[in-house]
Amino acid sequence: MITVLACDRNQKETERIREDCSSSTAMHGDESMRFDAVSAGEEFSGALRDGRLIDLCYFEFVKGQTVDALREFRRQYGDSMLMLITESTVSPLEYLKPGVAPDSLLLRPYTEDSFRVLNREFMDSFFEKFQAKDAEQSFVVDTREEKIFIPYSRIYYFEARDKKLFVRTKTEEYAFYDTIEALLARLPEQFRRCHRSYIVNTEKITRILNSENYIELTKEIGVPLSRSCKAAFKGGTG
Repeated sequence: MITVLACDRNQKETERIREDCSSSTAMHGDESMRFDAVSAGEEFSGALRDGRLIDLCYFEFVKGQTVDALREFRRQYGDSMLMLITESTVSPLEYLKPGVAPDSLLLRPYTEDSFRVLNREFMDSFFEKFQAKDAEQSFVVDTREEKIFIPYSRIYYFEARDKKLFVRTKTEEYAFYDTIEALLARLPEQFRRCHRSYIVNTEKITRILNSENYIELTKEIGVPLSRSCKAAFKGGTG
């Protein structure tokens, strides 16, 4: 699945992006596409706080705007690709700043043909990168319908239940078939078993509550810690 986020107040332009991204995705095989659109900076910041998966981002930059949101996007989604959309009258000094580095730049006014050419180049670059992803960077959920690439940095834990395994990000979970033992053997070293049914990403741990047999990842997300696994999580509190 390819995930696209557009932050653009121009609804017609947003629809043009969606249609062309859908067409380009279809040309590159059997991948599906999820497209989300937000219309304002605060909505964009909210999308980042959600921790959703974002492969491609289209961001409208207006004159006088700060680059704080773009820097936050780059900080959280360093492997994602960014197309900046702005007016040709806006000075590049306003948006070409450290920590932003767009992968592509769409300057208004433009023709539909010029947009299509630019976006196909943008999408082609993404798919070259997408197809080169490997186990060192992402966990791959391979279903009958699609492959979903989830950066390890966005995974909170894996859980075994109902004869399946589930990988949990901040806001979503995806099911697949495997054994927890085989999965643990191929995961990077920051993933550690904390319970017979759970593998936790130690880089997401905020607190270990030994007295409650619980590992806190966020205020809303946590996993159990079994007695047999406590020795692997020294330094806990509570």
